[in-house]
Amino acid sequence: MKLIPVETPQDFLVAQQFIAPYEETCVSLASLIRRKSDKLVFISTSESSVVESAEASILGILNLDSTLYHCIPDINQIDKISLLEDLPYLLKKPVRCISGEANSTDYLIKFFPNPKQLYPYKMMRWTSPQNKIVSTDSTTAITLSGGEEIIRCTEHDMDFLHPLQKDYMKEEVAVPDRTITDTEVDLTLRQILKNQICLAMTVDGEIVAKANTNAIGINCVQIGGVYTHPLYRRNGYAGALIQALCNRATRAQKQPVLFVKEKNKPALSLYQKLGFEECGRYTIAYY
Repeated sequence: MKLIPVETPQDFLVAQQFIAPYEETCVSLASLIRRKSDKLVFISTSESSVVESAEASILGILNLDSTLYHCIPDINQIDKISLLEDLPYLLKKPVRCISGEANSTDYLIKFFPNPKQLYPYKMMRWTSPQNKIVSTDSTTAITLSGGEEIIRCTEHDMDFLHPLQKDYMKEEVAVPDRTITDTEVDLTLRQILKNQICLAMTVDGEIVAKANTNAIGINCVQIGGVYTHPLYRRNGYAGALIQALCNRATRAQKQPVLFVKEKNKPALSLYQKLGFEECGRYTIAYY
């Protein structure tokens, strides 16, 4: 068993075909395949640098970066000794996060033990456009009752989004003994606004809630970054933003998915009301 770089156009085509049945639980990895990242490797039974008879030889795909995304459909086929021999030599930087389907994340943690924080999630797919709000294109706002508007955010909204993004990151991704800095928040926001779709709810011109895509894959779009200012909760703002993102995804013929912490009962209830159903388990380990 070897780790073989995904390099050629044929390699990326094979990677897309391999990941397609599992994409709902690995949209971030699928987005890297779509963008032809240079940090992807096949886990393969082939000894060749060129993947031959791909359907039989490929056991998984890894993103060898500080965030280790993965798609390993059957961990029982993986030779732990061979993987352990290859991984350290191919990783160019320390692993800060392992993110993906629960069983595979649990398996990979054995190679990178003692994460500072482990978050279990339920993976959910959108199945029915219940209570669908008026759709919008990228240049038109949606007017709701009470004068609220949903807008598509740009870099000009950075300063207004910053407090919401920082609070979101503190609640959702911060690990113990690690402070979320303003620089880190701004860097994350710039990446979202450059590469993703970020929508915000405004009330009297003030941004009070946000949601964005955090990965645009081949056949799926993953929604995340959902956060409402505490003073404006229970007004349906998060649900309206999520449905607006789902509407956009389905118009682009992509399946909306998201993951929610297993203990977050209010969010789980909201997503179910919006038409999401559970489709798997997801785990993120932070180091």
